[in-house]
Amino acid sequence: MNNKIKLLLLAAGVLLTACSTPKKLGFLRDLEYNVPFAAAPAPELKLKVDDRISVQVFCDEPTLAVPFNAMGLTNDETAELLTATYGVDVRGDIEFPVLGTMHVEGMTLKQVQEEIAKQIIGKGYIKEPVVKAELVNFAITVIGEMGADIIEVEGNSINILQVLAQIQSTNTENAKIPDVMVVRTENGEREAYSINLQSKDLYDSPVFYLQQNDVVYVQPRGLRLSTGGDVFIRVLTPIVSAISAFAYILLWTAR
Repeated sequence: MNNKIKLLLLAAGVLLTACSTPKKLGFLRDLEYNVPFAAAPAPELKLKVDDRISVQVFCDEPTLAVPFNAMGLTNDETAELLTATYGVDVRGDIEFPVLGTMHVEGMTLKQVQEEIAKQIIGKGYIKEPVVKAELVNFAITVIGEMGADIIEVEGNSINILQVLAQIQSTNTENAKIPDVMVVRTENGEREAYSINLQSKDLYDSPVFYLQQNDVVYVQPRGLRLSTGGDVFIRVLTPIVSAISAFAYILLWTAR
């Protein structure tokens, strides 16, 4: 009799353990207060095939800059320039007004600005041009347990924590945050990286600072129950608890 009750108690304990809700996981769990560590600056983005950039050329005499701004002037009196955009083709080139074909794949925006200014000066068009280049298609795709969204990035840098902070859902109960996947496309190849949001080592990861068109996948942690399974567990848990308590009373009264 006692052995049967003990087996019943053991089975109830196993069931209760299996039915328990997983605890929420914390971020950056190994950070220590007042212990500084190196902080690397965000790397400059490099242009890739299919990127789109906007380029504007300015100078003291606005009319001289008109040929280099494909959209021309919006107003002859104010000489306000419209922004023109250029796509990086499969060869890594853009077609820039007056200067023609320019290879920009692998270049930073700063390098593009410097190259355009250099050619304009070298060919005697403008003595002191000011060139402004910006990435137009900087977007990050997020999918998985913390929600799904496409984050449009303003500026030239964003890190994975900033991206996840913009997702509507902050639920990490089922999220596998020690192993978040980032899929990156470079040089015609895709590669998956793992980043641990629980460790400060994430700051040293090559995917801490995200690049254009990166995909962030927050994987599920363990088994994921369906809606019906969740209801079943909620109903089963109090029943198993009651059986366990009853068996415990029987065990003591049987002594």
